[in-house]
Amino acid sequence: MPEDVIPHIAQRYHVSLEAARLLEKALRATGGRSAQFSHPELGGFGQWMPGMIMIGDMGDCHLRTRVQGLADEIAAVVTGSETSSPEALARDPSTGAASGCAPLSAGESWWPAAFGHPASNGSQNGIRYAYFPQQDRLLIQLAGAIRAFDTKGKRITGVSQQQGHGTDLRFSGPAGDVSLHDLRHVELV
Repeated sequence: MPEDVIPHIAQRYHVSLEAARLLEKALRATGGRSAQFSHPELGGFGQWMPGMIMIGDMGDCHLRTRVQGLADEIAAVVTGSETSSPEALARDPSTGAASGCAPLSAGESWWPAAFGHPASNGSQNGIRYAYFPQQDRLLIQLAGAIRAFDTKGKRITGVSQQQGHGTDLRFSGPAGDVSLHDLRHVELV
């Protein structure tokens, strides 16, 4: 019986064994060709195919790169192919660093510093968002203006894929989609 390497891979990519097993199960369902998954440690709702990764938290370059590497390595285990791909070797699993993924400096965030680091952030159709669960706030930036929304009672894991060029952002969460219309606009403090 072959050695179970998934715990070792999970440890190298700094994710729980539960998150790695969820990704492994999704990959086994397709023979390692693709995966759809939903786990907070993996950036929320996401999908993977060789050379392509989409996670709810697309704005987090380091997390996206780490999840890509994790999926690449688990897919290689599932398919029985070589686990040391050039892409996997070029990335540092502990940080997610890879070519093209520069570290964020403190001055690169568009939200007020008092909010700290968001649990999820990204952009779609020219609209940026950042979710701060500790403050129960979702911040939206459109045309340079920042608006704040109260998220009390709602948990957001990412942005839902939107078709067209509308401005009605829909966010994904464990209880389903959340529209901006479902949230109360509050003052940015």
